[in-house]
Amino acid sequence: MNIHTSSRPKITVVGSANVDLTFRTPRLPIPGETFAGHSLHQGMGGKGANQAVVAARLGAEVAFVARVGNDGFATQAIDAYQADGINTTFIRHSDDQPTGTAAILVDDEAENCIIVVAGANAELTADDVRSAKAIITESDVVICQLETPVEAALEAFKLARAANVLTMLTPAPAELVTDELLSLCDVCVPNKTEIAAITGCGVETEADCVTAAEKLRQRGVRQVALTMGEEGVLVLDETGMSLIPATQVKAVDTTGAGDAFTGALAVSLAEGMSLASAASRAGIVAAISVTRVGTQTSFPSLEEINRWNQAEQTG
Repeated sequence: MNIHTSSRPKITVVGSANVDLTFRTPRLPIPGETFAGHSLHQGMGGKGANQAVVAARLGAEVAFVARVGNDGFATQAIDAYQADGINTTFIRHSDDQPTGTAAILVDDEAENCIIVVAGANAELTADDVRSAKAIITESDVVICQLETPVEAALEAFKLARAANVLTMLTPAPAELVTDELLSLCDVCVPNKTEIAAITGCGVETEADCVTAAEKLRQRGVRQVALTMGEEGVLVLDETGMSLIPATQVKAVDTTGAGDAFTGALAVSLAEGMSLASAASRAGIVAAISVTRVGTQTSFPSLEEINRWNQAEQTG
């Protein structure tokens, strides 16, 4: 793989860009119910954009391949990406679809439910991805998710695999995962719900989770990092299985934690870490993110991670 250990990691993210409208509520409503919420927060989201922002804040050189509308949300999103140092050259505008939007409800127990309108995300094409071929083939890691058409992810992984670039997949929504995509995936980062849907395995016990991860490997995935919330992360590769404990924190808002983990995992792997070490570091990034409200606003910088590590060592 094209792993650069002496310079900034190079990450290309192909995926979704959303504007997030986060509603804080005492509890999640039931059908037909109306009640007062605590607050409304507007921020940037989308799994692709989230992962790009995390990687950029951890010091990577990041390019983002995406689609947005021709609207005010698009302007705000691109301005925010550029403020984080992300290369937005390959973000294209759709004339007939709005920028993707998510309505996120978060209750006092930090549980959430989310409604997403894909908008321009649904128009990301293989041609859009091919326009970024030069930067994809120069990357250390290419990350995809499935909030944009699977054809875009397939093209990104084909270009990356041909250039010996590490491919990483967040398999969400899980129902869009194909065998062809898995066969081109070096690192798959599912949660328990997603891996159960993809493999048909139960995930009640640790042994169940290992079986499910092994089934992903049998379908062509080289490495699996199964995120399990407070239970930690189960990693499986050619060297065997490890269970990485979760960093214990008081969660305020878990929105985007999986993307924080994935973006951090990509940077750590690009820096030459083993899968287990990379998962441990990524778990810290995700843990810090859940102690704050919002999605991209909750993602820590490299300086914050360094301070966290120093505090842990001295504490």
